[in-house]
Amino acid sequence: MERSNGSNLSKRVESDHVLQPKDRFIYWLLTVSGVAAIAVFLFTWFQLPAWGEHPFVMTVCSGLLAVLLLNNLGRWLILPSMKKPRALSPRPGWKVAVVTTYVPGIEPFDVLEQTLKALVGLDYPHDTWVLDEGDDERVKEVCATLGVHHFSRKSFPCYQTEVGMFRKATKHGNYNAWLHEIGFDRYEILTAFDPDHVPDRVYLAKVLGYFDDASVGYVQAPQVYGNQRASFIARGAAEETYEFYSLVQMACHGKGFPLLIGCHNTHRLSALRECGGFAAHDADDLLLTLLYQSRGWQGVYVPEVLARGLTPVDWPAYLNQQRRWTRSVLDVKLRIGPAVVRNLSPTSALLSTLHGINYIYRSIGLPIAMILVACMLVWGTTPTVMTVDTIVSGACIVIMLWIWERYRQRFYLDRKSEQGTHWRARLLQFAKWPYQLAAVADVLANRQFPYITTPKTTSPRRATFVLWPHFITLGVLGAAWGLGLVLHGTLPLAAQVCATGLAVLTVALMLTEWNGSLRRHVDR
Repeated sequence: MERSNGSNLSKRVESDHVLQPKDRFIYWLLTVSGVAAIAVFLFTWFQLPAWGEHPFVMTVCSGLLAVLLLNNLGRWLILPSMKKPRALSPRPGWKVAVVTTYVPGIEPFDVLEQTLKALVGLDYPHDTWVLDEGDDERVKEVCATLGVHHFSRKSFPCYQTEVGMFRKATKHGNYNAWLHEIGFDRYEILTAFDPDHVPDRVYLAKVLGYFDDASVGYVQAPQVYGNQRASFIARGAAEETYEFYSLVQMACHGKGFPLLIGCHNTHRLSALRECGGFAAHDADDLLLTLLYQSRGWQGVYVPEVLARGLTPVDWPAYLNQQRRWTRSVLDVKLRIGPAVVRNLSPTSALLSTLHGINYIYRSIGLPIAMILVACMLVWGTTPTVMTVDTIVSGACIVIMLWIWERYRQRFYLDRKSEQGTHWRARLLQFAKWPYQLAAVADVLANRQFPYITTPKTTSPRRATFVLWPHFITLGVLGAAWGLGLVLHGTLPLAAQVCATGLAVLTVALMLTEWNGSLRRHVDR
C-alpha cells in the first residue's frame, strides 16, 4: 500500500477535542440529568395498567419511543468524540487538479461559468478542468477564455458503458474517464467540485496541508447552501444539514474517517487509484469512504465554510433528491457495505452501521404512527397513558431533549444563523416520508434506476403537485374515523385529537405546493 509520493512527509495531522474541560463538566451533568429523566419515564411507562389491556398498541408505541430516544441519545453521546484538526499550511510543489463536471440541459450554464471563475482564482498553483458530458461548444469557449482545460468522454466509447465504473450519464463515470485518460498520470491531488459549488479563494490552502501526512487519503469540508432564503424548502433542506456537518462529521473525524460528500472533496490520487477510482454507485461518496477505510487511509474533516452551493428550492427537486439519496445510501448499507465493513475496526464498523439509520426510521416510523391512530379510531379505544406520573416524567424528558439540542447548537459552524427550532426541517421530514418509504421498497425489491442529476435552480419552478401521496393519509384517516363512528357512535378524544392534528398538518403541507406559497418572507 502506497503511503508516500516520493517526498519526506514529516508532518502529522494533530487534532484537538472540541469539548473543553468546562464543556465536559456541563456535558456530563446534562448527560446524567437526561439519562435519569429517561429512566424515570421508562419506569413509569412500563408500570402502566394499559400494558395488560392493550399489549399490542403499547408495544408499538414503545418501539416508536425507543427509536426516538435512542436517536437523540446517540446524537448526544457522540459529542466527546468531536475533534478539530490543527491547521497545516501546504508545502509548495503539489501537482493539483481542480475539477468540475457539466451536463448540458441539467445544470445552468451561468452557474458553471461562475464556478469556473472561482476555481481558476484559487490561491494555490493548479490546473482547472471541466468534464463536459455534452462536449458543448459554449463550454469550450468559456474554457478558452478563462484558461480552463476541457475534457469530454463523448468521443470515447470505451468510457461510456451501461454499468460499472465508466457508466454513461453518471458523475462517477465522468470522473473515472478523465482519471484514466489524464488524471492519474499527470496529477498528485484532485479537488472535485459540483458545478454549483463556489469555493472561497483560500480553499486549497485550507485543505492541501493535511496531505503532508502520508496516511491521509482524502480531506472533506462541509456542504453549505448559499441559497437558503430562496424558499422555505431551501431553508428546511439547509436546516437538515446543520447538525451533520457541525457535529457528526467532527465526531467521525475524531475517529479518523469523516464521510466524503460528493459536492466537493479532495483526494490523494495514489489513494484514489488504490480504491479503483470513484465508486461505481449512485452513493459513490459513501461507498468510497468505506473503501478508503478498508484500505487504511485516513480522512480529515475541516470544519470551516469553504464553499457554498445550491439546494433544491421546490418540492419536485427536493423530494426526488431525497428518494434517490435514501435509495442509494440504503443500497450501500444493505447490499455492499457489509462486505467492506468486515475489514474495519469495531468502532469504525459501528459508526458506519449507524450512519443512515435516520433514512429508515423516519420513513417507517411516521406511517406506523399514522396507522396506529387509524386503528385506534376503528377500535374505538385507546390505552390510558396520560397519567400524572407519565405527564410529569414525559415533560421532563421533553425539557431535557430541548436542553440537549440547544447545547449541541453551541458547536454549530455558524451558530448565529443556524441555531433555532428548525421547524422547516421537521416539516420537510414529515413531507418526504412517502418518498423515503418508496426508496426502502426500491432497495428491498432491488429496483434499478437511471442516474439522475438534481436540477440546479435558484427559484421555485411551477408546482406539479408531487405531494399527492399525502392524500392517502387523509383517505385512511377519514375512512377510519367514519368506520369508527359507525361501529361505536363515539370515539376516544385522544384518538380524535391525534387524527385531527395529522389531518391539519397534511392539508397545510399540501397547500404549500397547491397554492404556490413558497415566499421569501417566510424565511425572514
